[in-house]
Amino acid sequence: MSAFAQWGDWGGGNWNGGGNWNGGGFNFGGEGSGNSGNIGDYKSKKDIDYVGDNHIGHKLDVYFPKDDGKEKHNVIIHIYGSAWGSNNSKGSADLGTVGVAALQAGYIFVTPNHRTYQDALYPAQINDIKAVVRYLRGNAEELGIDTTFFGISGFSSGGHLASLMGVTRGVKEYTVGSATMDIEGNLGKYTNESSWIDAVCDWSGPVDCRYKTCGNPIQMAPENDMVGGCNDQQCPDKHALLGTNTFIDPNDAPTMVCHGSSDNIVPQCEGKVFYDNLEKAGVECVYYPHSGGHGVAGEFTDEMIEFFEGIRKKKLESLQTGVKGIDAVAQGLCFDNNKVYICEGNTENCSYTLTDVLGKVLSQGVLSEDGINISSLSNGIYVVRLSNGKTLKFAK
Repeated sequence: MSAFAQWGDWGGGNWNGGGNWNGGGFNFGGEGSGNSGNIGDYKSKKDIDYVGDNHIGHKLDVYFPKDDGKEKHNVIIHIYGSAWGSNNSKGSADLGTVGVAALQAGYIFVTPNHRTYQDALYPAQINDIKAVVRYLRGNAEELGIDTTFFGISGFSSGGHLASLMGVTRGVKEYTVGSATMDIEGNLGKYTNESSWIDAVCDWSGPVDCRYKTCGNPIQMAPENDMVGGCNDQQCPDKHALLGTNTFIDPNDAPTMVCHGSSDNIVPQCEGKVFYDNLEKAGVECVYYPHSGGHGVAGEFTDEMIEFFEGIRKKKLESLQTGVKGIDAVAQGLCFDNNKVYICEGNTENCSYTLTDVLGKVLSQGVLSEDGINISSLSNGIYVVRLSNGKTLKFAK
């Protein structure tokens, strides 16, 4: 029996017409989670098929900020809450709180659907969100997107997926024990684009349900349905791959966690454990505890924008510094057919590390006559560090 069937037996509840689950006074997403502003005045493009298979779970809406004279704008993606059980709640994804805040701050606001665990088991849901980012990058010109910054936000189960995006940057497959999962996936036409996001905001997310017993969670477990119906004792490796804490390392995206002490669905301490683990790993993060319940705390959307803006400006400064320091061909790098070669100096038995300008390792190995393959890289600035002490920069 699914978690939702158990919940129905326990205390009633039903799916409403918008694809949101409400039961016994509990809210899992949509308008009840704190929509207060009006998003109807903003131009939009709706029901965009970001995979190309016409699945309802693969549609997204894009909202555009008011005309401010800029041709392109950065993006904030927001994922609705549904206990991973709705594939069509993008139209009620906290539009009046997170959406209005994003648009008023000059961001393009994107709300995607994703498949449920009834449509496909995990990691299908994170595969979907990765595909969203790749689609947006691949259609940046048409949509007027400035790809230098992508923020991602999510409420409840959407907060889990947003947080997972932040800790799986650059992750393709991942193995825990006997379980291996393809976290990136290969959905859609834009598999050569990057799914990299730059900052995360988690609102009341069940970011790692293995830790929910730190408090008093609701007696339902949709996370079991996500991995095929087994609990974390029966299939611990699968649950580990569902949990954000498994993937944490120092290269993760800066993250804001906002969670209420009166949350009767996901205990506040689950978010605090996630924040503590990020902090221990040296990841830039902030924590906003409050006294509210399970929902987007609208009074903290200004803090979300301030957090995203801070990360965006840091990245922009880093990119500008990198541009000034580019010393490609003149300083010993040659390019041919999406390959980079060291064309000056003795590089015999020399190893290399390729990173982005923020230090994220993208590839490494020993230099050979085959060069360094850069075909999978998005446009941007990159650094090659050699074991002989030389450092070179280039722009793609």
